[in-house]
Amino acid sequence: GSEMCIRDRDYVLDIRRNKMVELLRKDQKVENTWDLESIFKTNEDFWNQFKEVEELIPQIQSYKGKVKEGAKALLEVFKAEEDMMLKVEQLTIYAFLRKDQDSTNAEYGELYAKTMNLNSKFYAEWSFLKPELLSIDEDLLLGYVEELDELKVYRFELEKINKKRRHTLDPEQEKIIAMAGEALNASDETFSALNNADVEFEPVEDKDGNKHTLTHGTYGTYMESTDRVLRKNTFHSLYNYFKKHNNTLASTLGGNLKRKKYYADVYKYTSTRNNALSNNLIPEEVYDNLVSVVNKKIPALQRYYELHKRAKGLEEFRLYDRSVSMVKGEPIKFTFEEARDIVLEAVKPMGEEYVNDMRKAFTERWIDIYPNKGKRSGAYSWGGYTTKPFILLNFDGTLNDVYTLIHELGHSMHSYYTRKNQPYVYGSYSIFVAEVASTCNEALLTEYLYNKFEKEGNKNGMLRVLNQALSGFVGTVYRQTQFAEFEHKINQQLQNGGAITAEYLNTEYFNVVKKYYGDVFTYDEDIKYEWSRVPHFYYNYYVYQYATGYSAAQALSKLILEDSKNAKVYIDEFLSKGNSDYPIEVLKNAGVDMSKPDAIELALQDFEEKIEKFEKLYF
Repeated sequence: GSEMCIRDRDYVLDIRRNKMVELLRKDQKVENTWDLESIFKTNEDFWNQFKEVEELIPQIQSYKGKVKEGAKALLEVFKAEEDMMLKVEQLTIYAFLRKDQDSTNAEYGELYAKTMNLNSKFYAEWSFLKPELLSIDEDLLLGYVEELDELKVYRFELEKINKKRRHTLDPEQEKIIAMAGEALNASDETFSALNNADVEFEPVEDKDGNKHTLTHGTYGTYMESTDRVLRKNTFHSLYNYFKKHNNTLASTLGGNLKRKKYYADVYKYTSTRNNALSNNLIPEEVYDNLVSVVNKKIPALQRYYELHKRAKGLEEFRLYDRSVSMVKGEPIKFTFEEARDIVLEAVKPMGEEYVNDMRKAFTERWIDIYPNKGKRSGAYSWGGYTTKPFILLNFDGTLNDVYTLIHELGHSMHSYYTRKNQPYVYGSYSIFVAEVASTCNEALLTEYLYNKFEKEGNKNGMLRVLNQALSGFVGTVYRQTQFAEFEHKINQQLQNGGAITAEYLNTEYFNVVKKYYGDVFTYDEDIKYEWSRVPHFYYNYYVYQYATGYSAAQALSKLILEDSKNAKVYIDEFLSKGNSDYPIEVLKNAGVDMSKPDAIELALQDFEEKIEKFEKLYF
């Protein structure tokens, strides 16, 4: 039930945008690290709770068949499951975060491995519960809820479970399918090995003939470099690796699609997409709606790249030119303290309560701020019902890092208000709305910084903020919709009995790229291998939610900036609601209806206005 956001931008890979880091974990100042002692004071406390859970697992069997005994028994089972889950959740978060702060620490590696194992045992043991609930007649089950006041809180949860009736098998079948999970995951693991553990790119030369090591981590940095030779060599070196493994990677992606189709078929869904979206309680028209509205506005994307090409003064514009900032000159740098003050100012339209609650992130050590050797790259927000909503950063002082900070704080505040206001059963939120709070915060930051720089007469600052907002929009709305369109296409290919070959994937992907980017670019064939390095295609219909979430966030930020009353509605109706209602309804109550095209159209209109602003300022 915990949620996690991995911060992705244009390179959808988890990227560390900074130099090689050699600070050791033990040299980090305590105040710059997260307070994991608030979960377990010592590792010994962790192992004590671990043993306690190990001893609880065999007792789970005693709850089998109990829910059929009536309302009291149902409540007892729910309570027992929740108590155990809270304990497992604490162990999981502690182990995960410890490993991420320093992967070179063997003790934490062991902690993590053992906890993952415990996790799968625990969830396998409880797998009887949903099928048992579904073997009880629907009216009888809802009757239990009326019988006991303490069960009323579960009414919506049971309503959601009832929606699964058609898609649930008997306990024996469920167990067999659960047991097959590990084997069905093999192609995902192979992809991960090829894309992470075994990955080796040829070193790349810059314009002066110096050689540089290329890794996923340095790729983003080189692609943003003003040295075009370096960018070109980086681009080709990266894709040469993926080209070499083209057939293998087609096979791993194909295996992954087959696994998802298998689950959809076994659970009687009409398609992989139908399965994925039903699980998040999202109507399928939301997906089609996004793709069709964005497709109508592809000319705006091409206009953005025309502007890019003009600002760069390039005769021919290549795909490896698109990540360089349109703004020349020295980038703005920020200390972490400056970043903190900026984000607290930027969220002032949210009202005093929100600002004071956000301040806790800095005073109560929610954040692990700086990079160190062995620390996971990128950034995310993660926590459990009883823990702080922790944030992992690799802060390096760029404008992008200030955006990352406010983005992750958006997630953490969403989690904070949800847990404060919801019982455990609704104490997390749907993936569909997960990116809304974070991007809404980013929109507030853009507004705040733009006005601040305008007052100071700082044209460079204004341009940089617009550049950040525009490239963020392209990376989130256009790029993720482009991915979503491709993902749906290849799933349909499989659905209709087609083969997933390297040639098919290369051709289809290249077609989608050309459709979005049009004639602005001179294409390098290599881009047709890009599908093979995107981990998100291994998730299940996940990427479209970046684009819908972003659009919803733009619309909500406009409401908040128009009237402080709307900020109160947003906190009460959106941030505090968790999973207590359908995600589409939660957004609707906060003021945005994602089943209609309006919010996406509004976001795209805002994008075009920012392009115009940039053109006027720049030329």
